Amino acid sequence: MIAIFLRDIQPTVQSIAEAIATVLKLEVEIADADYVRIACTGKLQIDILKKLEGNLVYKTVMETKQPIIIRNPGYEEVCKQCPFYQNCIEMGEISAPIISNNNVIGFIGLMAINNTQRQRLFKDVDGILSFLNKMADLLASKLQQSANLHQLKAHSEKMDLVINLVDYGVLIIDDKGQIIQKNKHAHRLLNLDTISLNSDVISKWVKNLLTDDEYENRTFTLQTRPVDIQTIVTKKLLSDSGNRKEYLIILQDVNYIQTIADKTKLEAIRKLDSIIGKSEQIQQLREHTLIVSRTASSILLQGESGTGKEVFAKSIHAVGERSKRAFITVNCGAIPEHLLESELFGYEKGAFTGANTQGKVGKFELANGGTIFLDEIGEMPLHLQVKLLRVLQENEIERVGGTKVIPIDVRVIAATNKDLQSSVKEGVFREDLFYRLNVVPIFIPPLRSRKEDIPELCDYFISEYNEIFGKNVMGFDSEMLQILMNYRWPGNVRELKNFIEYLFNFISEGYITLNNSKELIDKKLKLDLIEEEEMIFSLKRNEMELIKKALEYVKQHNMNVEDATKLLGISRATLFRKLKEYQNVT
Repeated sequence: MIAIFLRDIQPTVQSIAEAIATVLKLEVEIADADYVRIACTGKLQIDILKKLEGNLVYKTVMETKQPIIIRNPGYEEVCKQCPFYQNCIEMGEISAPIISNNNVIGFIGLMAINNTQRQRLFKDVDGILSFLNKMADLLASKLQQSANLHQLKAHSEKMDLVINLVDYGVLIIDDKGQIIQKNKHAHRLLNLDTISLNSDVISKWVKNLLTDDEYENRTFTLQTRPVDIQTIVTKKLLSDSGNRKEYLIILQDVNYIQTIADKTKLEAIRKLDSIIGKSEQIQQLREHTLIVSRTASSILLQGESGTGKEVFAKSIHAVGERSKRAFITVNCGAIPEHLLESELFGYEKGAFTGANTQGKVGKFELANGGTIFLDEIGEMPLHLQVKLLRVLQENEIERVGGTKVIPIDVRVIAATNKDLQSSVKEGVFREDLFYRLNVVPIFIPPLRSRKEDIPELCDYFISEYNEIFGKNVMGFDSEMLQILMNYRWPGNVRELKNFIEYLFNFISEGYITLNNSKELIDKKLKLDLIEEEEMIFSLKRNEMELIKKALEYVKQHNMNVEDATKLLGISRATLFRKLKEYQNVT
């Protein structure tokens, strides 16, 4: 509640003081709880809003919360500490407290300064006190009314602020078609800088709104501008007092919504810049990543070691709705088996010998609301696979040594370079867990099957290492680039990146050529220059094997050819062209 004081309604207080004086024909003084004179009549009006020093009568009223009657001013007990003791100019006084919410907020004082007023003051003391109490209640109610008005004004200002923060139009209208409140976006959409709020166009449009019951997402055409605007309109009943209804109207500009959607999509695409490449496979994988990022389904990333599975996992997280929450990585193959459970699920204090005395939060709890990336999932031991399956089914965990179930909301992205279906057949990976993880399968192709991406990857890593090493390497010349594109890259993108970092330790500027790097290449890659025809054959063989695996996979799962193209990241036409091309490859 906003604090309001008598001084804030001083004109009202002065009017009441003058009314009391007129009725009782006595001098009247009204002060607040700080003993500041708020209103008075007679000669003391020149001292309004000045503090009353040493007023012992009002102090007594404050302490007792009761009226006080002074019949012999200057000679009564309460007067002994007053500087005007036995020398008071008043001839009588009656003071009463003004009380609000059981607190004294001020005082009303009636004073007699001559015998006529004295006789009038004490002729009917009970009547005077009753009248003063009513006036005190009136002042308290006026103060409360003013506080309520200030509160309503503050709420209204807050409401104006809030509705002007939203990026759509807001109107409040009554059932007579009157616009009660609007925000700046509604003002813009209705073109109220040009046409009147009471114009026929606006009136007709509002009446159309009132003819239907409540509805959502109805499309209206606003004819308030030279060019009509399509708006999505939502109407809700805001209040119904019986004889009057008020409605909340939400206006959304269709063009603006489309602009925002395009902008959001563009920003999302920019977040996928870490997925480097212009090959058809990478282009389609990038689009696929954008789509699956909008859901919470589990994802299984499959591909050879070094293909960039973690890069894809981070991109999916960065584009999705969980991007502002944690992204936690766990390498299931790098953590000793006896520690992996406590690492994933945490533990309570004293759970095992050597445990932290405070306990520990596990990776799943740290990732709550976000994403957990389980790399090398094929290395997870069977007993932990059971616990992970429960997490995926129940969305809850239990710490090691704990008894309390902890609910979590985590998106799981797993990755493997193993053939998990073979692991299932061998009995080292649970089939039910495989299907829980493999809701959205994504196959990341090896670098040798998309060699057209190598130049772009080289440019990206060279730029990165120029900044890290503080060097000025311009790139690979055409001869060197051809050698890199002909190399098989068994370690995939990771091997290419490490190779470029290796070169940066010895080359500081200019282009990387065969002349300044031949010896380095031989030492690092043990590369004998291979005839291009042989390398093309090798690439074709690997690509053929990948296509063969994808076709076998969809056949085993009763899927169709279109599903195979999605897994491979190529179009249907490309798939059949390559199948025809590889008929002679053995």
